[in-house]
Amino acid sequence: MTIEEKQSVTGTGIQTGPKDVIILKRPEIAKGDTITVKIPDLLVSILEKPRNLNPLFDKTLDMDDWVCKLLGFDERLSKEWVNMRFPLLCASMIPNSSEQPLRGYNEWVAWAFPFDDRIDGGDLANDLDGAAAEIIETLAIMDDDHPIIDPEVNGIRHIFQKLWLRISKYAPPDERRRYKRLNREYMLGLLQQIKWLGYKDRVLTIDEYLAFRRPSSGVGPTCLFAEWSVTESNKIPCEVVEHPSVEIFRYLVMDIVAISNDIYSCPKDIPNGEGSSTVCILLKQGYSLQEAIDEAGKMVIDRYKMWEQAVRDLPSWGEEIDAVVLKLIQAYSDVCWGDTMWSFQTARYMGAEKEQARATGMLTFAVKDVEKAARVPQSS
Repeated sequence: MTIEEKQSVTGTGIQTGPKDVIILKRPEIAKGDTITVKIPDLLVSILEKPRNLNPLFDKTLDMDDWVCKLLGFDERLSKEWVNMRFPLLCASMIPNSSEQPLRGYNEWVAWAFPFDDRIDGGDLANDLDGAAAEIIETLAIMDDDHPIIDPEVNGIRHIFQKLWLRISKYAPPDERRRYKRLNREYMLGLLQQIKWLGYKDRVLTIDEYLAFRRPSSGVGPTCLFAEWSVTESNKIPCEVVEHPSVEIFRYLVMDIVAISNDIYSCPKDIPNGEGSSTVCILLKQGYSLQEAIDEAGKMVIDRYKMWEQAVRDLPSWGEEIDAVVLKLIQAYSDVCWGDTMWSFQTARYMGAEKEQARATGMLTFAVKDVEKAARVPQSS
C-alpha cells in the first residue's frame, strides 16, 4: 500500500499509511520568503554533563522492524519510521536501564507517537468525541479480563496491550497502579488539548496551555520507566517516591521536556498547523518567532533553577534511602538530556536542517507559515 501525503492546514508533513496510522514530520520548507532564527543552548545546568547511551541500545534496534511489519508499513513509510530514531530516544532517556524496562519503554514509544499524532495533527485533532472513544477503548486494555487484540485488527492497540502484559508480569501492584494512573492522565491531557485548542478565537495564556501540555507530553509514563531503571535494583518505599519533595522533580521534567520539545519541534509544528506548542501560543500573543523561542528558552532555564533549589531542599530519609533518591533525580534529569540529544538526531523535527541546527542553532522557516501560525481567527 502506498503512503498518502495529506495536505494539512499549512504544510504537507502528515503521512498516512495502512490501518489509519498517522506519522507527523517536518515538511519541506514552503517556497517564498524565509526567516532564520536561533534556538537557545539548553545543555546547561542540570543538562551540562554529557551522558552515555544505554549499552543495550543495539539490542533494541529490532524494534523498528517489528513495528513496521506489525503496522503494515511499506518501504517508504518504514524508512520514515526508522529515520525517527525512536530506539535512540529510549536509550538516551533511560541510559542506565536493564533490558526489560528499556524494551518496555521502546514499546510504549512505538505506541505513543502514532497515538499522539492522530490528535496533534491527524484525524482526531478536532474530533473530541472520536478521541474520547479511542481513549476509552485504549484504557480498557488495562483491565485484566480484556480479550487479546489481533494485530491485524488494530496494531496500535496491540502494541499497548503487549506492553501492559509485560508490565503485569514484571511490575509489583503499586507500580502497575501508577502506570495505569499516569497513562490515564496522559490521555486525558490529550482530550483537554483538543478542547482548549478548539477555542479558535481565543488566545491561551501559557498557564492555560501548560495545564494540559504537562500530562499530554507523555513525560509522566516516561518518568515511571526511568524510575524502574533505578528501583529494579535499589528498592525504595512508594511513599518516598510519591513524596512532594520528590514529586516536584517529575513536574519539572514535564515542563522542561514539554517546553524544550516545543522549541525543537516548531519546524514541524508551525508548517503543519499544530497549535499545541509553547512557541505557537506565544506567536498568537504577539511575539515574533525569535522572541517566542527566546521566551520559551527562558522558561526552561527557570525550571533548571527551580530544580537546583529543589535538590537543596530535599529532606532526609536516612543514608541508604537518600542515596536512592539522588539516583532517581539523576534518572529524571537523564530523561531531559535524552530528549534534547534525540531532537537533533531525529528527522521528525528539523528534517534536513538537524545537522545545521546542532552545529549553529540556526533554523529556517517560511514566513507565510509563521504568519499563519500567529494569526488569531476572528469570531463571526
